[in-house]
Amino acid sequence: MQINNSSLFVNLNGRPPVLHNGFFKLIDKKIHSFYGGNEEITKDNALLHKYRMANPIKIFEKDQKYKPIEAVSDVPHEFLDQLNAEEYSWDAFRFQSAFDIEWGGDLDYVLSRLAASYVTASEHLKSHFSGTELEEHMDQLDAIVSKVMNQRADIFAENVGGFLENNGFAGEKEKIYDVIASEYNNKIQQYSKYIKQNSDYAHLEGTEYEWLSNDIAYMAQELRKACDTTQDSDTSEERYSLEEISLANRLVQDLTFDGLFDSLGNEESFGLDAGMLLLKTQLFAENSLVSKQFADKMTRAVNTRIDDVINKINNRILRLYDDPYYDKERAPIYDKSEIYDVSTMMLKIYKEKGNYSETILASIEYALNRSKSKEDKNGIIDRYKMNYYWKRFYDNSDCFRQFYYSEGVDKRTSYQKLVDSWNAYAYDVSKFNDCQIKANSLSVLA
Repeated sequence: MQINNSSLFVNLNGRPPVLHNGFFKLIDKKIHSFYGGNEEITKDNALLHKYRMANPIKIFEKDQKYKPIEAVSDVPHEFLDQLNAEEYSWDAFRFQSAFDIEWGGDLDYVLSRLAASYVTASEHLKSHFSGTELEEHMDQLDAIVSKVMNQRADIFAENVGGFLENNGFAGEKEKIYDVIASEYNNKIQQYSKYIKQNSDYAHLEGTEYEWLSNDIAYMAQELRKACDTTQDSDTSEERYSLEEISLANRLVQDLTFDGLFDSLGNEESFGLDAGMLLLKTQLFAENSLVSKQFADKMTRAVNTRIDDVINKINNRILRLYDDPYYDKERAPIYDKSEIYDVSTMMLKIYKEKGNYSETILASIEYALNRSKSKEDKNGIIDRYKMNYYWKRFYDNSDCFRQFYYSEGVDKRTSYQKLVDSWNAYAYDVSKFNDCQIKANSLSVLA
């Protein structure tokens, strides 16, 4: 048997990580293959797969004697007897399916699947190979799986740890990587110990489905069902839990700092953007899986980052002040106190209302009205003479008329982008629709 290194884990690391807003983007790869992937492998589906593999349909042959089998009841019982009587032969598809894992944001799920698949594959190899051949196969398995685990740990460490380190906290990358590696090794040990004490954990011995014991994907799935490796969260500041790292990663991916503040906007629109980031951080901090220490650290890091972004924007403007053609009276630096007035008010409104949807809608109204109160067509500052940002906040149709027939143009209003961004994030973090924005005809300006 030869493990095919070139094809293994093609769904895991077949392409380099994608950068999203400066961070590694964990792509939620949805795999709904008939056999393996993210859906549960049932005995019936496994049997149907085996039968179809043994009796392929040749659609271009007129004398095709086999018809597609849709129900397991149509599979001849003799075929089950044949499967159980067959001598062992390596099936690369079984091996590949075991590692056909959706790499989403749930670290515990990811590590559990990887560890269970590794332990099952190891036991499988040990049961059918020995000597030098076994050593070679185990070395290949160890190298490939270790590479995948390290890649995932690096991405989470870079996303979350890198964000914290860039905003005032040292040593976070290493700390997060060590947590992930430690938890993965713990899962390996727990699964290995469980298998030694419960050899028939899938309850296949003596049944007509005993042939499934050679199916790595199925056995790994059943191992995860039988042995729960989830650890109680350690809320100490020294050690993070997998759950809070996963949630922090989701938050970091949603903190869009590049292009955060629209160049057509003003202090009020900047304050609304900053306030939305702080509300997202607040929702993260309220999750029961996140410790207070970690929530406080992420909150401080987010505030630091917002302040840093505003400073960079103002510093770019200040460098233009020396240009004789730049009119600093018409386009002065942004007043941070005015920006923070809006973002602070948003948190205050939430504290009073305790409802995110009502808070965000009320905050939009607050920022809009505050901006309107400063508008002066005869004034000096451009961003308050003709406020294009707020004029197009609910209706930007005039801006996109020229792109009416163009594909790939995001025609959503700023309001709709805000709603979509918040609702997607709120559901991912809370798993409840209650935290999403509930807009109605009275919530938006026609």
